[in-house]
Amino acid sequence: MNTGDQGQELLIQLETALHRLVESFWDEPYRFFTEADAVAALETWIARRPELAQPRRTADGCETGLLHREYPTFFRFYKNNPTRREGSPAKRGHYDLALLDPAYVQGYAAETVINRDIADRGDLSNPPLLAAVEFKLFARGWSTSGLRGVEQDLGKLLGKLRLALEPPADVGAAYLCVLQRDVSKTRYRWEHHWPAVEKTLAKFPDVRVVLAVCWPGEREPFVHYGGPWITAATVC
Repeated sequence: MNTGDQGQELLIQLETALHRLVESFWDEPYRFFTEADAVAALETWIARRPELAQPRRTADGCETGLLHREYPTFFRFYKNNPTRREGSPAKRGHYDLALLDPAYVQGYAAETVINRDIADRGDLSNPPLLAAVEFKLFARGWSTSGLRGVEQDLGKLLGKLRLALEPPADVGAAYLCVLQRDVSKTRYRWEHHWPAVEKTLAKFPDVRVVLAVCWPGEREPFVHYGGPWITAATVC
């Protein structure tokens, strides 16, 4: 189920929407209270890209979209320690946002495509998802006492995404979008704690990370990109 150029173009459109999301976060950071707000905002940019937004039909003629929130993983794992795939009684997780491969949608009946039954998954020799995106929003600057929790939170999300890339892979590309609204008077705490967070991100080179920070009222935001992005941040 290799979509080739079509899959590449859809990933470019998704990445472009993520770039626009970062810019909108910088422009209006208080539109974002939760990760769910970030997903909703991303979908407004996706709606401007018909290739992503247009409906598709499953093999049994049901209409659906390529993008879905809270889509289940195709594997089980322990959420508090996502270091390897597990068998039962471990549970499946969910992706904040999944971009399905059009070939997977068109190749199977709707009940298989929705992925509610882990025993009814179809052929996973090619990833059924073009991409999965996880989101994390930090509403305040990081503190010394809270830094360990920040690293743990990001490590768990990155661990799940790394598992998604392992064969048989759920996804062809895995993204983590981190947004931080820092209301500190200075950037001291950010500059002091950023190296530790950057070190955590660097442990997962196969995951495509964008971390964007804004200081409301200031003009110079910060952005960090890591992993094998197709596009540059300046893509339109």
